[in-house]
Amino acid sequence: MSLKKIIPPEFLEPNWRLWSFVLLIALGILALFAFPMKGYDGYIDPFYSPTVVILPLIGLFRLTCYAFRKYYHRHLFGHPPGCSVSERLNEAKRAYSGETGFFRVENLHRYFMYFSAAILPFFFYDFYLSLFWQHSLALRFGSLFMLADTLAVTIWVFSCHSVRHIIGGRLDCFSCTFASRLGGSVFKFQSRLNARHEALAWASLALIIAADLYIRALAAGLPLDFTILVL
Repeated sequence: MSLKKIIPPEFLEPNWRLWSFVLLIALGILALFAFPMKGYDGYIDPFYSPTVVILPLIGLFRLTCYAFRKYYHRHLFGHPPGCSVSERLNEAKRAYSGETGFFRVENLHRYFMYFSAAILPFFFYDFYLSLFWQHSLALRFGSLFMLADTLAVTIWVFSCHSVRHIIGGRLDCFSCTFASRLGGSVFKFQSRLNARHEALAWASLALIIAADLYIRALAAGLPLDFTILVL
């Protein structure tokens, strides 16, 4: 049977969508250094929050995430083409290329996760500052934008496969003790989030970029913000 009948065509040749995405990410990183903008009217740019000091580790957390590594292993290298495909493209003896050689760094994913979880309070603090930037409570559209970004990043981090392992990886019985029953309930809840981990990964990334562009647009003078509630 022809491999083209087994493996989708996008796994057999470079995917232009992924290459264009890589190009956009590269241009975006270049723009962050070329046009830095830390904040505007109480809004802290998520890319220039105090967490920027460990930004490389956060970037590695994303790059080694299962939701992302699938794309570059499959679409850039075409190997492995998929979990259900036993053949290695047109080379039956080709060794498995995931998490080997340079990509052994992917095995550090759970440690990068700890750094990413540690910076989540800063996202919530930035949201808090956006509410009280003039010493009174003022809920603005931009604050809701930042909250949506913060919640998306938080849910994505805690839907991680590494968190799933921490919660239930060492439990042999989910009903033996109160602690194990509690852990089992949390594990089931996290499993529902984990099932949507890939979608959450892309959504949280898109919201971070959108929040950055929104704050830059405000700084450029575009009338996009408005006040919803003042106390």
